This record gives sequence, structure tokens and C-alpha cells, in this order.
Amino acid sequence: MSSFIFEPSGQMKIPTTEDLAIADEDNGILVLSRGVQADGTPYYAYIVVIPSKFAEFMRKTEEKIACDLESYGDVLFAESLAEPPVEIAEMMRDCYDFDEEFQQKLFEEMKKEQKVFVGKKEEKRIMDIVAMMKKQKPAGSA
Repeated sequence: MSSFIFEPSGQMKIPTTEDLAIADEDNGILVLSRGVQADGTPYYAYIVVIPSKFAEFMRKTEEKIACDLESYGDVLFAESLAEPPVEIAEMMRDCYDFDEEFQQKLFEEMKKEQKVFVGKKEEKRIMDIVAMMKKQKPAGSA
């Protein structure tokens, strides 16, 4: 069974505002945020971002826009260090099964499932054409 929902075009279906609001009730996306504070001090923070704010959080993170981390969810750990200490990183892996490469792995899995989805759609389209051609009578027949 697929973990993703695709549009008929093969593009991944984006959750609606209502879908995200429902997901906010009992879900969160654990991320490790790294950056620089307004005063130039580096920081790291493990944050459980609520689903409806995840896209905004990621956009601001990628664009290096300052933001109040607590407005995006629960901050589990945060310190004025560029990287989390080894013991904190290990605890996050052990207690929360945190994987820094999860987002990339998820994207790769989505691309695999998308390829299968598009392949099945194309196979069905070809089979429908073949079935339609078999139903047609040859030219010149009665």
C-alpha cells in the first residue's frame, strides 16, 4: 500500500488546510534546526513542528529568516551551540528514533512510489487502447 496520495497527473496530492488542521491535533514533525541567532550566536534546536506550520517553517529555515521557534511547535532541546552534543543526538535517536536523513529518505520513497503510480496509469491506458482496438471491426468488414 502506498504511503502517498497522488493526483491523476502523477503529482503528489498536497494536504488541504483542513487535512493539516486534523493532523495538528495529534501529530508533529521532529526536526533539527540549526542557524544563527540575531546576535550572531549559532544555535541548534530539536523542534516538534505542527504539520500546518511545517511548510512555512521549512521556507523560513531555507531562506534563513529569523523566527520564533516556539511559534512552530514544541522545542525539545535548544542551545547556543552550532551542533547538538553527542549525548543529546544519541538520546534523540534512541528515544525518538530521530534520523537526520529522514526527509531525504522520504523524498526518495515518494519518487519511487510516484514512478510506480505513473507506470500503472500508463499500463492501464495502453490496455484500454488495446481493448478498444479489439472491439473495433476491421475496415471493410460487415
